[in-house]
Amino acid sequence: MAWVKSEYAGEFAVLATWLVGLAPWSVSLFEVQRVTVVALRFLPFRFQFIFGATLTGERPFLWTWQIGGFQESAPLALAGTIATAALALYLLPLGLSLVYYRAEDRVEAALPVDPVRVFGVLLGLVGLAALAASGLFVASFPGVTVPVGPFVALVLSALLLTVDRA
Repeated sequence: MAWVKSEYAGEFAVLATWLVGLAPWSVSLFEVQRVTVVALRFLPFRFQFIFGATLTGERPFLWTWQIGGFQESAPLALAGTIATAALALYLLPLGLSLVYYRAEDRVEAALPVDPVRVFGVLLGLVGLAALAASGLFVASFPGVTVPVGPFVALVLSALLLTVDRA
């Protein structure tokens, strides 16, 4: 059974790419000495909410490329670097989706492979990179980190790679 009909595969590839960009790649919640921290990490930025204290030097909003330099531990700095790589990699399918949205026939004629498969591979790579960064956060934070975005990207990637393009 096909999840997506062949005639809608291109539109689904564009929509899947945009959904991956909107999904948070991880959500963390932890509590230390009556201070609760909630961190929402998206591909381009991070929001962090701290409840129960005011910390000097805290920055509730950081761009992804700033996260690595803001962290004090090596694993968290590496997670920020991998997240930056995931963002850079995501810009490829995002740019392609914008072009593909406007000129589907020209893109299909210009590429030697099926663009839907290209989206599937690229979103899979983004998902794996974001999963690696999330894994470092899981191992480094005392609380709970849920890697939402990587699973969204990997599921959508699998659907794009298995679309029947008759």
